[in-house]
Amino acid sequence: MNATIIEGEIQSEDVDFVLDVATLRDDLLVKLDRMRSVDPIYWSEKNQVWLVTGHAEVVEGFKGKLPLSSVRLHIPIAHIPEEVRYERFPFYMEAVKSWLLNIDGPEHQRQRLLMMRAFSKPVVETIRPSVVQYIEEALDDAGKIDEPFDFVSRIARVIPARMILKQLGLQDTLISKLHHWAVTLNQQGNVRIPVEVAEEINDVLLEMRDVFDPELEKRRKMPTDDFLSALVSASESGDTLTKEEMFGICVITLIAGHDTTANTMALGTALLRKDCAISQAFRGDPARVPDAVMELQRRVAMSMMMGRIASEDFHWNGHEIKKGQVVMLAQGAANRDPAVFNNPQATDVTRQQTHNMTFAPGVHHCIGFMLAKMVLGEFFPRFLKRFDVDVLDDALDFAPTASFRGLNSLKIKLHARDA
Repeated sequence: MNATIIEGEIQSEDVDFVLDVATLRDDLLVKLDRMRSVDPIYWSEKNQVWLVTGHAEVVEGFKGKLPLSSVRLHIPIAHIPEEVRYERFPFYMEAVKSWLLNIDGPEHQRQRLLMMRAFSKPVVETIRPSVVQYIEEALDDAGKIDEPFDFVSRIARVIPARMILKQLGLQDTLISKLHHWAVTLNQQGNVRIPVEVAEEINDVLLEMRDVFDPELEKRRKMPTDDFLSALVSASESGDTLTKEEMFGICVITLIAGHDTTANTMALGTALLRKDCAISQAFRGDPARVPDAVMELQRRVAMSMMMGRIASEDFHWNGHEIKKGQVVMLAQGAANRDPAVFNNPQATDVTRQQTHNMTFAPGVHHCIGFMLAKMVLGEFFPRFLKRFDVDVLDDALDFAPTASFRGLNSLKIKLHARDA
């Protein structure tokens, strides 16, 4: 299905690899670059999926004009017999069917519009003072630590977690659970997961249901001004959200609202060890911060890839895509396409960010993009103006998640800068 020889000695069969994100670490990006040089739409025999790595092709895949469906529940568990699925992880099988990430068409748009209210620009600006408070408190605490510590658990997870829990009207006591919940659930974006991981997803979903069900019932009896009350109110005023839909929106809001931002904070801090341009950008002209945030996100490739299912046979740039085949649209690779980004491996905060694919285009454009950019834009200037940072981990400890890359931990040592 792929070209035989491209770029001199590079053979098509030499570029295929197993998508083991935790083991590959940043070598994943290099391998996807190499794959793009052979064919930006590449059939991976080792993963039994199409890997789409060219910028133009990824954009086309996301635009919604190709027969690519988001009904992708079964991608990571397709190798598991159906009777085993319902025996070993029945709640997982049923719970995610109505989730925003697994539906198309009017049903997707209906839920999406409801969630967008929670992440609108006015709401983001209302949240900003609390975010600044959480950042300053976390940095104050970190500044008191004389020895090396884990940046992920002490800073990256705490700030966005406090923010999204407050917005949902939940207690900070859940912070300790969020990392495990997020890493477990985000493995649904992998090409394949073992039965044991699917069972763990099932257990996490049951645990989250036990948190959200009573909270939603409280809001039904006594509404407040938080997001959960808005869900209940919307359901009762004509949007006809089912209980399953409300649960799915709650899970997605909680996980996506903190996990992707925490991962970008961690990967961005790890980048400091080899890229002083990032520090200089955030310590420089405040007007350049929005572009610096977007360039940081492009460089660290937290937003890596999204799966789609071919809903019918179709031809795509000389390739025959068969109904039922999995197509992985790799935004992280698209953000390194030299046809669009000059010298893509380098940091350049002056580059045009119009074509940055971090938040994906089309109908699945990230709902929380304004919130993420606000938190990152407040955090990195404050962090880097207060501290010089030594990153002590030579090999980064990546979580086993392909759609959204993140770190399990990151050991750092802070040195206070002169005021």
